[in-house]
Amino acid sequence: MKKTTFLIGSIALLGYTAPAQDTAQSETKIDKSEVELVYNHYIQDGNRSAVTGGIGTEALTVYGPAVNIKRSRNKNALSFNVGTDIITSASIDNIDIIKSSASYTDIHAYTYGILEHALRKDLTIYGGMGFSVESDYFSYSGRIGFTKEDTKRQRTYHADLQVFNDDLRWGRINESYFKAETLIYPAELRYKEWYDVYKRYSYNLKLGVTQIINKRNVFGIYPELTYQQGLLSTPFHRIYFSDGSLAVEQLPESRLKAALALKWNSFSGGRVVLKNTVNGYTDDFGIHALALENETAIKLNREVTLLPNARIYFQKGSPYFKPYKEHISSERFYTSDYDLATFTSYNLGLGFRYNPFKYLGKTFLFNGMTLRYNYYQRSNGLSAHILSAAFQTTMFRKMKS
Repeated sequence: MKKTTFLIGSIALLGYTAPAQDTAQSETKIDKSEVELVYNHYIQDGNRSAVTGGIGTEALTVYGPAVNIKRSRNKNALSFNVGTDIITSASIDNIDIIKSSASYTDIHAYTYGILEHALRKDLTIYGGMGFSVESDYFSYSGRIGFTKEDTKRQRTYHADLQVFNDDLRWGRINESYFKAETLIYPAELRYKEWYDVYKRYSYNLKLGVTQIINKRNVFGIYPELTYQQGLLSTPFHRIYFSDGSLAVEQLPESRLKAALALKWNSFSGGRVVLKNTVNGYTDDFGIHALALENETAIKLNREVTLLPNARIYFQKGSPYFKPYKEHISSERFYTSDYDLATFTSYNLGLGFRYNPFKYLGKTFLFNGMTLRYNYYQRSNGLSAHILSAAFQTTMFRKMKS
């Protein structure tokens, strides 16, 4: 569940990076409020569910409305986001083998806020907090960072630090009770406690340098480091051993991840912008990955832009992974979660952006809307359809003197 909701949350924030400066606000006496309404629809299918030991349905549907609000005044800006994912999953229903319903419905709710302050025209600092809740976890987080512009060298520096505290006990969104009671295991494995921890801590550091090469080219390099500690296994993932015995997933209680992204934006003439990205990834679970991505913006006229995109991803899996009934019970760590397996995936999509920037009255500006569709396919059989829509508006009002 956590992996999927992470994906949906990522879609909702598509195009969002570290908060940027709004230096114009320090030179005007206008309040500006930006409102973005977002809806995401995610449909997944597959037959290698980790809940049932690497076999069984992965059918999943997520409905994800959200709203993003940013209020700017003078040197300060406050951003606020709230959203929910309504998740219908046949595989999660299989946690309890006694149940016979076709699917299980869960709710993932989240919110965060970020306050930005421009110390001067070339330096903005920010900090924020957030939380999210679902049946099988509660998470709260903190975030700080800065953006520094070097206009002389035409260069921008970014730094962003996030800390997450996750409680993986079950029971906050439930018909009968609203409190954490215990980790949830598959029904037939609830005769004992499999883990002696129920929390997970994550520390994520992102850095970035963006360089304007010339009028048509911008290059960026973005290293990222993540350290996790605590319960990194998923309690309701079954493991079927080769001798017929059964257990739950066991993974190390710490994980170090490192990633590096290289981005090159090229302005090819007046109507086409190419956004190219190469991502490398490695961790001490033994996973190594490479992703190549392109999004092209084709401006048809002043108001309409097409957004075709493509991404291909190669992953070498963890030695902790083995398929259904291929693990042996003497192993220390084991998982049948295909997210940790070797696979290749591709993601193809097309977007449509309409930006009329039309005033509806004296103080209300309709910025535009963006519609996207993507198709995702893995070599191990998982596939997904992803639809998203976003509508942006801005409201202005004069400050009181």
